Amino acid sequence: MPFCSVVVPVYKSAESLSVLTQQIFQIGLDEGITFELIFVNDSPFHLETIKSLKEIEYSNNFVKVLTLRKNRGQHIATLVGLDMAQGEYIITMDDDLQHPVDEIPKMLNYIYERKAEGVFALPNYSDRKHSIWRSIASYILKRIDRVFLNKPKGLVLSSFRILTKDLARATVNGYNAMPSVSSLMVNATDNLVNLKVGHHDREFGRTNYTLNKLINLAINSIIYYSSLPLRIIGIMGIAGLAGALFFILTIIFRKFFIGIEFPGYASTVILISFFGGLNLFGIGIIGEYLIRVVKEQQKPPLSSLTK
Repeated sequence: MPFCSVVVPVYKSAESLSVLTQQIFQIGLDEGITFELIFVNDSPFHLETIKSLKEIEYSNNFVKVLTLRKNRGQHIATLVGLDMAQGEYIITMDDDLQHPVDEIPKMLNYIYERKAEGVFALPNYSDRKHSIWRSIASYILKRIDRVFLNKPKGLVLSSFRILTKDLARATVNGYNAMPSVSSLMVNATDNLVNLKVGHHDREFGRTNYTLNKLINLAINSIIYYSSLPLRIIGIMGIAGLAGALFFILTIIFRKFFIGIEFPGYASTVILISFFGGLNLFGIGIIGEYLIRVVKEQQKPPLSSLTK
């Protein structure tokens, strides 16, 4: 079996970390897989987390702990781990034990058999252990991804994933100030697939993903990874100018062939319609320029375009 890295972003967790470490160690023994386990501490001032990670790193030579200087969020923490990972394949998973470690061999076999660059592991909806509001928010996020992201048809994104080392490098190279790891993967390649896996109850603590964080993630996915809103503004601007010109022509026709009773009405309406339409058209042109600025910002390094 290939050498594999497991990247786990950590935020104010303690008890679950030693359990997760033991599970990965055991699955490596059972399946003959060599792991490196990378914990990225995104809560650098949380004493319980610091203590737990120090003990784990001291007791396990396959564990590496990276500590961020300040809280940066799950996605930045994951990217830091991807950047440091040395495995041929890299698994990312949460620190709450809801992602089953015993599904990792299945994910490894699947990405190899499908010759895919990335696999997003998903539980059946009936097996999900999230709260109702979290499930609803996740469903809305998936709908937003479907509309705004240029991703393979039917692909559903997840934080429980496996990707090749090459795709990890391309993902890291393409990151921005407010990244979404799954969206960066979609930007880098179309060779992505889904795999059904199990899902466990949360054994310790409670989720740190609040509704506000999920909303911010949705907004970032729209703004950073899609030019569709700007494209809509551009179309509306052109349509507004066309509508204004059509209205001006109808006013001119009425002026000369039907007659308008109010003096100055025709000239006033024509001027307002013309300049209003011109403003909308100008906004549309600005939108088209902004699309190109966004595309330029998202331009990946040439070295990441090939396998």
